Amino acid sequence: MFSRRLPPILAVLVLAGSVPLASAGSTVVSWPRAATTCQETSPGGVPASFAAPVAMDMGGHSDVTSVAVGELDGRPVAISAGAEHTIRIWDRATLKPIGDPIPGDGPVAYGTVDGRPVILGRSHGALQRWDATTRLPVGGPLPAGRFRAVAFGELDGRPIAAAAGTDGAHVFDLATGRRIGPPIGTGIFSAVALTRVHGVLLVLTGQGDAVIAWDPVSGEPVGRPLTLESEFIQNINTITTTTIGGRPVALIPTADLGVIRWDLVTREATYHSLKGEFGPSSLAVLNGRTVFVSVETAGGATDRYGSRLRSSIAVIDPATGERVSSFEIPGHVTSLAVGDLGDRPMIVTGGRDNAVRAYDLATGRASAPPATGGPNGDIYEVNGELRGGPIVVAQGNGDDRSPGVWDLGSGRPLAAPVRLPGRITSFATGDYGGRAVLVAGIAFGDSSIRIFDLASRVPIGEPLIGYAGFVNGVALTEADRRALVVGAVDEDDAAGDSSSRGAVRIWDFPSGVLLHDLAVRNGRVGQLALISLAGRPVAVTFSATRARLWDVGAGKRMASFRIAKTEHSARVEIALFDCTTVAIVATGRTVRLYDLATGKQVERPLLGHSNSVSSIAFGRVAGVPIAVTYSSQDRSMRVWDLTTSRQVGTLQRPSRYLGSLSMSYLDGRAVLVGGGREALWTWDLGPAA
Repeated sequence: MFSRRLPPILAVLVLAGSVPLASAGSTVVSWPRAATTCQETSPGGVPASFAAPVAMDMGGHSDVTSVAVGELDGRPVAISAGAEHTIRIWDRATLKPIGDPIPGDGPVAYGTVDGRPVILGRSHGALQRWDATTRLPVGGPLPAGRFRAVAFGELDGRPIAAAAGTDGAHVFDLATGRRIGPPIGTGIFSAVALTRVHGVLLVLTGQGDAVIAWDPVSGEPVGRPLTLESEFIQNINTITTTTIGGRPVALIPTADLGVIRWDLVTREATYHSLKGEFGPSSLAVLNGRTVFVSVETAGGATDRYGSRLRSSIAVIDPATGERVSSFEIPGHVTSLAVGDLGDRPMIVTGGRDNAVRAYDLATGRASAPPATGGPNGDIYEVNGELRGGPIVVAQGNGDDRSPGVWDLGSGRPLAAPVRLPGRITSFATGDYGGRAVLVAGIAFGDSSIRIFDLASRVPIGEPLIGYAGFVNGVALTEADRRALVVGAVDEDDAAGDSSSRGAVRIWDFPSGVLLHDLAVRNGRVGQLALISLAGRPVAVTFSATRARLWDVGAGKRMASFRIAKTEHSARVEIALFDCTTVAIVATGRTVRLYDLATGKQVERPLLGHSNSVSSIAFGRVAGVPIAVTYSSQDRSMRVWDLTTSRQVGTLQRPSRYLGSLSMSYLDGRAVLVGGGREALWTWDLGPAA
């Protein structure tokens, strides 16, 4: 069913953490089981509406959207804002965090107001000031509209800020919070700068086809704007100002016209004054001369989201066009700022890889280890328990090899993540000797299955080997008083052709002895789940057309029956209701139910999505067995009463993509956990019983 070319973890189904360990009993489980006549009835009580999703703390930024530099208590600092809506302060020499995050987001700017260091940023859609020392707001929010750019400046000796966005531009006195002049313009501005020409303060705004200079007091345009021809509509996100040949100029990076040099006195424009395609930019003084520092945006390898894997930083003399130097840094840089560290100029960058980085501008060398943020890529999670409390174990599908652990109650990460020797393809939580453990299938660097103590992060036993392929699923269970590890594996045919051989393998733990190698007769093994039948552990694998049952304790293939499943749809979810165990299987927009004790389809499909279902979770709310389904294509999350197969409500989806759903319980309440694009989300669904 799954190709090893798929991103790891997209092909994962692991439910071992929710299955009780089996006790000794009969050596072979008979199948099919007798059909049950029990049918649950709904006691009601499932809420008609649910709370909005809450983002968990991922331990840092999830995409850095803006950076600024300055000083705090005499030491150089960097300020960054991220897509997870926090603003953070870093020691610029070490990139170590200073204090707690501030709830807000970018764009950010940094300056001094009445002798106190102040961060400018966005809070609930308004321009907000924070005291950088106390991290407390300074005054109330300033009504700047939905702004996209902000700049510090000074007017008549008073600190001011200009903010520009979808509602024009606005200028404020930062000490009093009062507006200076009327709102400026009515267009959508994506860049703003403050500069002086012949001693007169001007506000420069950039939009798709024009750069305009404004008087901040009257709100009127000053002089002739820079108007681009219609075939050269640009995305102007940066405006920097300097003096060249004694004349004030604006440098404006564009995609098609290079860097435009705009003379602010004569209003003459020089296109391609600096040749290339540039993004975020700033100015610095290097070896006594002013240089233009920018990210080059053309070319380079990208990931599947279109983000550059590396970015080139160009250092150019804007007066002569001479390229002073250039160097590459990791990641897709989205923002940069320049400041001095001692007597050396340095740049601070933020990027889509969640990291804040610092470099010596003269040498291009990193001046400190990067301040890394939360996991990169799409986040996939499983639930478990640690010290009697519910936890979430999550792993990104990028190159990160360190699954993290989060406390579900506080929403905060716990201690350091587990470092693994290769990329994770599948993982599960379980219990071994009274310890909470992580079972992980590894590939792309180290083909093995490894187990770690989640509390101490210490490995348990030796790595399990005996395969040379892709582990689609792992589980930890017990049969006949023996701890067992189960793995679902797809590997290349021994003859070397392009076909794959699927197998369910069972190891004794912790000795590492391979007890059973159970081959799938036709094709790949697919997803893995672990259930209990007659008190015995049974592995179930799901390909695109068949469900197969395997007696784990006896090491035998039990049964196979046909299912309808869309190959790249949601992972199969296991549900316990109607006195039996049911597989919830997405077939495009239809969700079907199969009784795993009999192999028969339950004649109550879930109907309502208009497009393919991509995630499913099972749980109980108010004593009612429910399923939550999510479609990334029709953008809906639906809650179903499984006793009637009727939709009973909807959930507010987060702003970012969701790739996995699972149910947990906290203080008697049902909590839905979702893994998404660089984020974990929770929904409180109400009392479980």
